[in-house]
Amino acid sequence: MTSQPLLIDNIAFAKRGEHLAGVLSLADCPRLAELLASQAPADNGAIDDKENPQDNRISFTLNGETNAAGQHFLHLALSGTLITYCQRCLEPMPLNLDLGFDYLISSVDIDDVDTAGLEDSDDYDLQEASQSMDLLALIEDEIIMATPIAPLHEGNCAHGTMQSGEKPNPFAVLKGLIKS
Repeated sequence: MTSQPLLIDNIAFAKRGEHLAGVLSLADCPRLAELLASQAPADNGAIDDKENPQDNRISFTLNGETNAAGQHFLHLALSGTLITYCQRCLEPMPLNLDLGFDYLISSVDIDDVDTAGLEDSDDYDLQEASQSMDLLALIEDEIIMATPIAPLHEGNCAHGTMQSGEKPNPFAVLKGLIKS
């Protein structure tokens, strides 16, 4: 895809029950690319997309729906693998994403949600009705919020890290010099 915004009319999209699918790269998500680069060790620099072309690609599907009560919903699914850096050992590590989001599209101003009788539900997030909703910005926002602040390998890191009791004694060399 391109790094230009992907604008949709979210109410019309939901009313027509449309389906949209695609693949994004880091070039499409500059804020996400900056976040991943900021986690890199200073001597390593940016992450290279050319090693594995499937890494740092995000697949998305967006489905629109209108229920029997006339409420408009968008269902967003994201999957892919991002390459980030373990903050324990500073080695590259994959961050697998498999995310799903449900949005209730409402023409009610977000500030007036309580007075409109819309409940705060964990089943869906509220999205303001818009004739030009930027889908790429929404996807990038959701991925950034789902990315851990300090990613770590599960369990122990591949490269050995010294534990507090495993430090070599700097005076061990001198011990051999002292003869009683």
